[in-house]
Amino acid sequence: MDMNNEVLDKLKQIPVFAEIKDNEKYLGLLHEICKRKQYKANETIIKEGELGSEMFIVLRGGVEILKRTRAGDNYTVINLRAEDNVFFGELALIDDDKRSATVTASIDSDFLLISKNDFMKLGNNHPSVGLPITRAIAKIIAGRLRKTTSDMLTIFDALVNEIGA
Repeated sequence: MDMNNEVLDKLKQIPVFAEIKDNEKYLGLLHEICKRKQYKANETIIKEGELGSEMFIVLRGGVEILKRTRAGDNYTVINLRAEDNVFFGELALIDDDKRSATVTASIDSDFLLISKNDFMKLGNNHPSVGLPITRAIAKIIAGRLRKTTSDMLTIFDALVNEIGA
C-alpha cells in the first residue's frame, strides 16, 4: 500500500471525518492539509496546560495519555495504539486549545497533523468539507459538556446528602 492510500485509509477511520469519508474529493482536500511527523518512544507530543493549535492522528505506533494530579504527579490514563484510530487535539482546530493532558509516544510513532490555520483556510475555501468536521467536533464538545454537567450534579447531590446526614 502506498503512503497516500495509507493516509486516506486512516482519515476514513477517524470519527470526526465520518461525514466526508465517502467523498474522495473532500477526503483529498483534507489529505492535502495533513502534515507528517515522527516521534520517538517516550517523546512528549503535547504537554498538559500548554496552548496548542494542531490536531494529531496516530498513523503508526501508539501513545500514552497522562494527567497531572493536584499534587503534581503524572498518572497514566490510557495507552492507545494506531489501530484504535486515535486522534487528539481536535478542539485546537476550532479554538486555541489549552491541552487537557500530556501525550507521549509509547513507541516510535508516525502522526498526521492538521493545523488550525490550514483547517480554517480549508473551511473558508470549501465549506462543504469544513462544516461537517466542525459539526462533528461540536458534538464532541456537547458530549463532554453534558458529562461535566452530570458529574457536577452527582457531586452536588453527594455534598447535599453529606451535609444533611
